[in-house]
Amino acid sequence: MKPLFALLAMMMLHLHLHAQIDTNLKEIEIIAVKSTVKNNSDKLIYNVATSITATGTDALNALSKIPGIKIGDAAIGIAGKGNVRVMINDQIVQLSGIELTRYLKTIPAGQISRIELIKNPGANYDAEGNAGLINIITKKSNQQGYQVNIQTSGKKWLHNPAKVYNTRGYQAGNLAGDISYNSSRLSARAGINFDRSHLLEGFRTELSYPQQAWMQSDTGDYKYRNLSYEAGLDYKLSSKASIGVNYMGGKNTYEGFDHVYNTFTSPGSSKPDSSIRTLASYYPVSRINSINLHSVVNFDTSGRKLLLNADYFNHYRTDVSNFDSKSYRPDGSANPGGNTRFYDTNKQNINIYTFKADAILPTSFAQFAFGGKLSFIDNYSNAFYYNKNPQNELVFNPGLSSEFDYNENTQSLYASMNIDRNEWKYKVGLRTELTQTKGYSPILKQNTSNNYFKFFPSLSVNYQPNIDHNLAFNFGRRINRPTFWNLNPYKSLYTAYSYGQGNPYLQPEYNSNFEVSHSYKNILSSSLFFNMTDNGFSNVILADAGTNIVYTTPLNFIKTYRYGISENLSIPLTSWLDNNNQVTLSYTHAKSKMANIKDVKGFGLYLASNNNIYLNEQKTLAAAVNFWYQFPEVDHISRTDRYYKLDLGMKASAFKKKVDLALTVNDVFLSSAPAITTTVNSIKQKFTNFQLNRFALLSISYRFGNSSAKSGDKTTGNAEERGRL
Repeated sequence: MKPLFALLAMMMLHLHLHAQIDTNLKEIEIIAVKSTVKNNSDKLIYNVATSITATGTDALNALSKIPGIKIGDAAIGIAGKGNVRVMINDQIVQLSGIELTRYLKTIPAGQISRIELIKNPGANYDAEGNAGLINIITKKSNQQGYQVNIQTSGKKWLHNPAKVYNTRGYQAGNLAGDISYNSSRLSARAGINFDRSHLLEGFRTELSYPQQAWMQSDTGDYKYRNLSYEAGLDYKLSSKASIGVNYMGGKNTYEGFDHVYNTFTSPGSSKPDSSIRTLASYYPVSRINSINLHSVVNFDTSGRKLLLNADYFNHYRTDVSNFDSKSYRPDGSANPGGNTRFYDTNKQNINIYTFKADAILPTSFAQFAFGGKLSFIDNYSNAFYYNKNPQNELVFNPGLSSEFDYNENTQSLYASMNIDRNEWKYKVGLRTELTQTKGYSPILKQNTSNNYFKFFPSLSVNYQPNIDHNLAFNFGRRINRPTFWNLNPYKSLYTAYSYGQGNPYLQPEYNSNFEVSHSYKNILSSSLFFNMTDNGFSNVILADAGTNIVYTTPLNFIKTYRYGISENLSIPLTSWLDNNNQVTLSYTHAKSKMANIKDVKGFGLYLASNNNIYLNEQKTLAAAVNFWYQFPEVDHISRTDRYYKLDLGMKASAFKKKVDLALTVNDVFLSSAPAITTTVNSIKQKFTNFQLNRFALLSISYRFGNSSAKSGDKTTGNAEERGRL
């Protein structure tokens, strides 16, 4: 808690001096607070600055507060519609799964202006993202002078660890700061963020064989440290041209211990026939470096301009792991020779180069936009496994070890046209992408390659007969490429009896989205939607009843149809209540191309209500009550049980809103983690996350200098590629 006291002392000293200077000044204060949620026909906007429950958290936690956004272990999605990709300042982040969530945790929510959910991205956007795109817009000062923001927070998890694994002390701390400076020609900024955390994660997997029940319980005790930093500089060469550079970097380390317990039980028996206990330790270290060069050239005052971007991104990750598995008899005695021990080292090194150009040409008939992008990706990864003998000597295991070198080059062109004719607005676009991929595994002596050329059309039609009503139709075709890990054929060992393996032959999946929507006075928004996914892929758990070995691998085998209706209602009952409510009813039919996996279909219902309650006229004291409930639904080839979440928060602003103090409680009922059931080869599989998401967070932020900030124009060109790590 020392950073909290240090920040408080510095803050009080500065405010005292500021008050002495301003004693004789009088000012007229206009009290206005942006709504936290604004739902337009083309996008939903979430204002992070006014979100009480996101105060003092990070980008991942802020995303989880948006109505309709669902955060999973492997993807981020929209209720009833499927998965989306994440952008930062208009550029796709080339990370996915756990790497994406870890990256988003390094971005303080205090550095975010707003988050946009783009429902039907136009041709100027990368074609990634099945159900749309999430765009995280960071803050950027627009006033001359300087602005400083300092934030610190402390988090305490409120689950009961003794019920899961007998360790305690699960808490986290954060200290972040940023500074910006603007003059008539120069704009500069820098920020730093430090996190330290001790957390608990866990899940249980159950497989029901005809002659035996298999259960695996995995509880992870993790210590996490992160240091991230960013800097940017923009300079106006003239009234028509500017150049700039952005840099982002960071290092995060984990120290993890997984306690895995496997049991094998015959039908009708209350005691296991045998069991396996595994202790797995691992120490991953990840480093990220990213640099962007950009320039804007305005040809005249009509809006004709050229935007240029050049990017380099590097993600370097190393890991050292140990596995020690011991098998036991029904009476609990150790099995002679039942000890399996492994040691492994692995590395991933990803380099991404992108070059992007966009031209905007307004005319009296329409606004035209043209552009292109070149992307070059080189991904090298390895995993070297060794057996440990009783003398702790290491013996190389070529059957588990792997090296993989993957290269992907993409060339894309697009054109779009915006037409505005009184009540009618049209936006038509076409994007083309040509992709070449090559994969090579030296140990397996395996070569794979794939070349494809695809079109991605988009269309938006808006009709607004008066100021109160807006009717819209949207269509778009999109692509979801496999992550780099999914393409890697190496085996990732979980225990002696379970592992995951990538698939170098995995193909992209393609999604077509249709939506008709109507909005009334920004109060009520209604939409009917349909989307279809071709060549869909998903992780499949395959089990061998004879050996009890279970492995997970991604396969292309699904065609999915989703139909639904969504209602979004903001009720302007009173000035002291900022309220947004959402209901989404959907029907999903997932058709399997594999004989051993049956089709799955069913309804799903999602409810959400976000409420900011202002407790004084100045709106400097507020409370938040946010709740969502997901009824059972179909997701890919699986069914999820019901799960829900309640978040509570209080926030106070003082000293002319230079200081914010917030207290929030996340997942009050310990109920936000889903249980997922799948049937493969007539074997029922159930995956259950432990309910470990409840925590209390106390945060304080202090800012001085110029008081207003606007959304950033910090664009880069390689965020699509960064989203697939």
